[in-house]
Amino acid sequence: MDFTELLKQLPQSPGIYMMRDSSENIIYVGKAKNLKNRVSQYFQNQKNRAPKVHEMIHNIYTFNYLVTDTELDAFIEECRLIKEIKPRYNKQMKNDRNYNYIKIPPELYPKVTKVNEKADDGALYFGPFTSPHRVETTIEFLKDFYPIRKCTSPGLVKRTNGCLFQQLDTCLGVCTGQVSPEEYGVYIKKIQQLLNGNDRAAVQELHKRMDMAIENLQFEKAAKYKEYSLGLRHVIGKQRLVQSSSKNRNILAVEFIDNMLAKLFLIKGNKLLYRKAFNYVIAADSPEFRQYLKQIMREKFVIEKSNICRLTQHDIDETQIIYSYLKRNRKKIMSFWIPSTRLNGQTSELDATAFKILNRIASRNASDSYETKKVYKAGKIFKEIEEIL
Repeated sequence: MDFTELLKQLPQSPGIYMMRDSSENIIYVGKAKNLKNRVSQYFQNQKNRAPKVHEMIHNIYTFNYLVTDTELDAFIEECRLIKEIKPRYNKQMKNDRNYNYIKIPPELYPKVTKVNEKADDGALYFGPFTSPHRVETTIEFLKDFYPIRKCTSPGLVKRTNGCLFQQLDTCLGVCTGQVSPEEYGVYIKKIQQLLNGNDRAAVQELHKRMDMAIENLQFEKAAKYKEYSLGLRHVIGKQRLVQSSSKNRNILAVEFIDNMLAKLFLIKGNKLLYRKAFNYVIAADSPEFRQYLKQIMREKFVIEKSNICRLTQHDIDETQIIYSYLKRNRKKIMSFWIPSTRLNGQTSELDATAFKILNRIASRNASDSYETKKVYKAGKIFKEIEEIL
């Protein structure tokens, strides 16, 4: 089918697009910063496309789209539609992504491993993580820095002198039958604290070893320690994000539309509670807008708290996606964590929060004004030069 006319109608605006097959079923939902550019890419000859993307494009019969005020609007609508409609190719492409977990099974002498799925088996899981390489590197670090077992069958094969790892002093020697579960459990607890970001001692020791290897010109060893450091940074950073997601936090976000308008979002966990466009040039210095901000935060967040239920794993995963998006786009989207204690506590605390938000908006406004003046001044100079010439 020729999509030339449809593509011409696409605006250069943020929004979502829905690909449909010949039966009018929505087979894929996507978001775009610029609808015209993004959707047009599907119908251009591109090499090295994934097979499932190629298959999806082959099944497109038509498409439609929805323009949104901001990119965050588009992102939220995309998440909602995917959850509601469950398009065929969104699900397939999501399953192609390599999510990984670090697993500590409920055993007397657990072995720390990487798995691709989280099961309801009583084990302790960390993640999900998006980089298999960083997870594997982190597990190598744990095996290198902690005397945890490397044997595949602890207690089943007794060795008087222990295995090779025990002889190299990199394992307690569970296979000798002389290590108690309590003694082994001390190191498992240290690993748990490290992965949760609550113990920096191991990270500091790693950096010392890396510096020492460089001083001794052991560059191969230093490179290995650097890989360990990158792996830990990825895992600990992502794990903190998972922990934040499970706390169902109140988030206020502001995304700027143009040099006058911005959009306010109130988000709790994976739920959008409220959104509204406003004139941020006027709002930045307006006592009335500060009062409105306090009122809407208290109204929406407190009411939602009374209705909240226990988060499912799916809810936590969705929340993590939202938090990750806000973090990746922090240069374009201002986001603020609003503690529940400020909503229920003294008025002065919430007033200080609203004041801080408006100050950030005002600083953005001042920055925009400065850039506008620079552009105007530069244009004026060029015009004067043209007149002289």
